[in-house]
Amino acid sequence: MSHSQKPEVMGASTEVFTQVRNSTPVSKILDPSHWSRKEYMFLIAGVLIQAFVYSFEVNLMYNCLPYVTNLLQATSLASVLPTILQILSAALVPFYTKVSDVFGRAQSLTFAMVFYIVGYIIQGTTRSFLQLALGQIFYGIGSTGMLTLTQVLIADTTSLLNRGIVFSLWDLPSAMNIFTTTLLADPLTSYPGANWRNVYIIVSVLSAFGAIAVLTPLWYLQRKAQNRGVTLERRSIGWLLHEFDAVGALLITLAMSLSLLPMILAKSFEGNWENPKILGMFCSGIVCYCLLVFWEVKYTNRPIMPMRIWTNPTCFGGLIVMFFMTVMPAMNWQYYTYYLMVSRNLTLQPALMLERGYQVAYLVFQTITGLLMKRFKILRPFIWIGIIVHTIGIGLMIPARAPDSSDAFVVLSQTIVGAAGGMANIAASVAVTGAVDRKDVAVVVGVTQILGSFGSAFGSALAGGVWTQYLPKRLAKHVTGPYDEFLAVNDITYIAGLDPTTKRQMIEAWGDSQKLMSILSVSLAAFACICTLFMKHVDLTKDQNAEELEAAAAEGKEEFIDEPGTTYNEKNVVA
Repeated sequence: MSHSQKPEVMGASTEVFTQVRNSTPVSKILDPSHWSRKEYMFLIAGVLIQAFVYSFEVNLMYNCLPYVTNLLQATSLASVLPTILQILSAALVPFYTKVSDVFGRAQSLTFAMVFYIVGYIIQGTTRSFLQLALGQIFYGIGSTGMLTLTQVLIADTTSLLNRGIVFSLWDLPSAMNIFTTTLLADPLTSYPGANWRNVYIIVSVLSAFGAIAVLTPLWYLQRKAQNRGVTLERRSIGWLLHEFDAVGALLITLAMSLSLLPMILAKSFEGNWENPKILGMFCSGIVCYCLLVFWEVKYTNRPIMPMRIWTNPTCFGGLIVMFFMTVMPAMNWQYYTYYLMVSRNLTLQPALMLERGYQVAYLVFQTITGLLMKRFKILRPFIWIGIIVHTIGIGLMIPARAPDSSDAFVVLSQTIVGAAGGMANIAASVAVTGAVDRKDVAVVVGVTQILGSFGSAFGSALAGGVWTQYLPKRLAKHVTGPYDEFLAVNDITYIAGLDPTTKRQMIEAWGDSQKLMSILSVSLAAFACICTLFMKHVDLTKDQNAEELEAAAAEGKEEFIDEPGTTYNEKNVVA
């Protein structure tokens, strides 16, 4: 393609554009049909740079956070942080999609990146676990916006056939960063003279660089659109809250918070689950879930998760697969690093290297599957093969997590799970966005993000529940001598200093907890397998944008006419 040609974004046909002129829906002030190839590549380059920076930051923090929480003697509460993050994400995903429609992609992403960086700064100056959690809240507000808006940009500007490849490219930098950041973990945290706060200085600076990379083309293209006379009508706060479904978002936040956090925090209350406060929180969470369903079905006309998405068997099956793919790693790897360090006498760096088989295989097979889907123009077989092999791999993880299992068995089982998981997840991602009308793509992306957030929060809460409820019982069963229960579940250095017999007994108890998490994952995987059986064929060669425009032309109207000075709103429809 020459530089003078437009990028083939969504591939709308010339005939359709003759009937419906250069459509610019209200949600897309950035209209790719007006971009040159250089401008398109300018934006994609910015998005991919941000993807690399984000990948580096996330992997570095994943490697270093166990040291920080252990230093604060809050290991058993480690799952609180990702749970808080995912609860915020579930509530804010629809907010960002609506706000970006009103104020613009660039403004909304700028807002998100400010919170993103401030969150890292707060965490880097923390002196307590409470302050660390506060920083995670700010970070969650920012990262949710960044992830949501970049995913919407990708879905908006790529054809269905290429979407799997571009989605996988967003994650692919992690295939390298999981190793480069692992090598940095020990020097930045545990080596003599190391200061863990330097980790937050590094990620804050990188975050600023990534923000500049993605925001520069966004602001440029948005200004270019405004110079053509394309503007958006200003909306009232009331309209925004109505479109956003603030009540639904509030109910999601309350439901997830009140139902998931007790799983982690119950042990810290007197009486455990018999404490009225814990029981009251959990029961209130269940009530909020019921109210959410009632509100979404009966009252709101802008539901966060529309029923038409759930009644579509292809969407339903794909969403369940993607939900499971977030629950499983959130639960199985929450405390696995600590377990490897304790059971195999490893420092942080080699323990992290040992568990990386899952992530590497997951990322590589996402890209391979994206290429295979483009080559053969099918996706259901990749979902079926992936989810079945994934279930088998999780079954292998149960004996692999025994304290005396070989390192090779650990790596093999995790690699199988990762490869199959990457295959199923990327195919499901394309399936759910390809099985709906073009106007619902952004809605499906939002639902995917919300389910992913809930899945991660649910998995982290399950892991926290196992660690705070099941592990103490296994310690009582295995350990014959005196021990400090609080330190046994919160401080790995305490276990390392015990006599050999007590240490071995504690490791056996930790191993039982790891096996239980894998058994729970197998049960969830079996349910996901059943849900995929009803998925229908998705034509990867269809052009969703052209179909939408043809439908509008068939109705005899030109929607959202793009002319200088036009202000887009619901009334700008010409019969």
